[in-house]
Amino acid sequence: MNTAVFNDSEFEQMAGDVRRVLFDVGYAVDHAAVRDAALKAGCRESTAGRMLFCEEQVAELRARLLRQYPPPAPGQPEPDRMHVRRELRSGFGNITPKYYDYALGQAVGGSLAALTDIVKFAHAETRVSGITLPLSRQDVPPALEQLDSLVVMAKLTNKPLGGVDVTVPETVPFVAEMGAVLGHQPRHFVGSCNCINPPLRLEQRTAETMIQRRRYHAQSMITPMPCIGGSGPVDIYGSVVLGTAEIVGGLILSFIIDPDAPLLGYIACNQVDMLTGNGTSCTPQTVRVDAGVYQLMAHAFGGGTRVGGQSYINARRPGLQAVYERYLKAVGYAAYVHDHVVYYAGNGCIENGSTISPEQLLLDMEALAGLDALGTRPVVPPAGDAAERIRATVLSGGGNFLETEHTLEHFRDERWEASFFRADTRTRTEREILDQCHAQYRQRVADYTPASYPADTVRELESILARARRALL
Repeated sequence: MNTAVFNDSEFEQMAGDVRRVLFDVGYAVDHAAVRDAALKAGCRESTAGRMLFCEEQVAELRARLLRQYPPPAPGQPEPDRMHVRRELRSGFGNITPKYYDYALGQAVGGSLAALTDIVKFAHAETRVSGITLPLSRQDVPPALEQLDSLVVMAKLTNKPLGGVDVTVPETVPFVAEMGAVLGHQPRHFVGSCNCINPPLRLEQRTAETMIQRRRYHAQSMITPMPCIGGSGPVDIYGSVVLGTAEIVGGLILSFIIDPDAPLLGYIACNQVDMLTGNGTSCTPQTVRVDAGVYQLMAHAFGGGTRVGGQSYINARRPGLQAVYERYLKAVGYAAYVHDHVVYYAGNGCIENGSTISPEQLLLDMEALAGLDALGTRPVVPPAGDAAERIRATVLSGGGNFLETEHTLEHFRDERWEASFFRADTRTRTEREILDQCHAQYRQRVADYTPASYPADTVRELESILARARRALL
């Protein structure tokens, strides 16, 4: 059971405040067609030109979410959290606009060269099971950038390529075509993230992307990112009310745009550091706002909400600060969201999700693997075996288990071996650890063996890209 951020009476009060925001403040909707559809669906327009919602729409959303995400049946047994020993597998990629150049010691804009190295690394790294577009490039026109990068990736790897959250609405049909060529259902490949501009605004580009996705009935994921003390209230309570209102209103607009789209709420707040003016997404306050929205949606509006941005941290460079910040968030979300199970969300992103670092990915995978090892089921010997070994070693072997045959034969059975955070006689410095990470990254790139999707598949992707170039440029 999760630790509650607020008590039941406080949640009830907050639900009332969310309704007041939706009914009295409403949404700024920048897209004329969406505004017209909202008015026909029962919204009212305020004197400020904002879309105001009604109780019937909130009730309909709650019913939809409960049908899509039914609560667990009473008395359902707890899931088994333990597992057999395994090697961790992880997907990779988050469409970041920058790449951390370790040799330069700074983030640089995405480029073909950086994308090529990152994909080669991900292909050669056996623990990476699939690759989502990891980097946005600045050397290609925006309308073609994602399409061009998909072609590049298909020429560099034969690992599964994940879906794309489209950044230019007009590219949605072409991305869908590429997804079909790569073996995906279009509705799963054209992405689902619809970021709400705080406070309470559905801007033109996002709305048009939702309309373009409508033909595929792709999931509509409404993602508020209120900034505590900036574009949102400075208190946890107020930002929870705002973030929840943005999810509820955004999901109502979603089913107005496409009644058949699966719905999902996704909260990922950040905060103004009042001392420096910087934005950060990894403080105890941001964790409690995210968790409060998650819990309030479950309490009053049908649930159907996840905490996004769990991997978003403030650190501007790879290293131990990034690891610490991820652990802080992981422990907080374990208490408030994940029934006290710690999930370390590590994907190599730093600087609030805007920069990708292969060195940080390797550190994150190490932290993930260590936590995963904590849940590994211990070996259970036959009854009496352990007692007999203890008796023989204590009474006949002088209590020295190090030299027993059993120890020599089985010392690797349950041991998890760290690569970077090793139990050496001398604790290495952060620089030494990062240098090792960088060396391993470059070694993976050097070890890369050329691979690609089949030639026919690549030709089809190139044909789609050529048609997009003619249509969009």
